[in-house]
Amino acid sequence: MGCAGCHAPPEFSIDPNSGNNGVIGNLGAPGIDVNNTRSPSLRDIVGTDGTLNGPLMHTGQFRGLQAVIGHYGQINLAPGNTRLDPRLRPNGVGQQLNLTQPEVDAVIAFMRTLTGRNVYTDVRWSDPF
Repeated sequence: MGCAGCHAPPEFSIDPNSGNNGVIGNLGAPGIDVNNTRSPSLRDIVGTDGTLNGPLMHTGQFRGLQAVIGHYGQINLAPGNTRLDPRLRPNGVGQQLNLTQPEVDAVIAFMRTLTGRNVYTDVRWSDPF
């Protein structure tokens, strides 16, 4: 899929040189925002109880992980979006991942593993050197 190109492990935070992700709306205001290129870490996007930690993206328009993956699965080249990250427009066209439902389910299952403090405290994940 290429998610790690922008959301680098181990923190899965956004590459500071990223362009926008194709979500160009403004929260509660008319017009577009092509300059919003920052995001929090993907860690703890889901709570320990399994519920989503709020609406997603800077507009709050995505209410589930399936919707987010659907967005990245079919990037539309919106008029006026002059800052779409080049990694989301291979060969000048919007990214088309063509994921199967089992693949989408696997990505969601992986994202759910990024919840909690275990990665920071469990000796199994400590420096092997």
